[in-house]
Amino acid sequence: MGEKGEPVAGPAKKPMFIGTNVVKPDAKGRVAVPARHRDRLRDCCASRVAVTVHPKGRSCLWMYPWNEWDSVATAVANLPPLNDQNARLQHMLLSNAFELELDSQGRILLPPILRSHAGIENGCEVAIIGQGRRFEIWEAEAWNAVNTGYVAAVNEPGSELSADLQNLLL
Repeated sequence: MGEKGEPVAGPAKKPMFIGTNVVKPDAKGRVAVPARHRDRLRDCCASRVAVTVHPKGRSCLWMYPWNEWDSVATAVANLPPLNDQNARLQHMLLSNAFELELDSQGRILLPPILRSHAGIENGCEVAIIGQGRRFEIWEAEAWNAVNTGYVAAVNEPGSELSADLQNLLL
């Protein structure tokens, strides 16, 4: 309790983004963010997001709520740049990042360079995948192939969980 008996607010809880939604971009490259995520994005970051390429060059995009991106970008920018791995990560994430804002219909306009990186062409569908504190954006057929590979790998004989996964309460 505070000085006058009022409850003391704890740290704001960060939203979790989960699930997969498939949407079709319009002719201009605008992608509708799933309705179930729009309110959380409005509340946590005033509908501002950062979209960048996957840090290991996979054919997908990473989309962060702006408040999360600010933390990630600061941490990446503060890495010692004379280390080659750090410099590559800084180049991949920071130089390919775009600050975007959801429009009144809850869409983001993906820049052509990012659409090209992810293989998102006119007429294709896009999978928006919640990954906890961020999203991944995939061309839908590419995501289906990757996800099928993940399922197959988990079910391979001899496939074992890492120690980190074994310690989770699943």
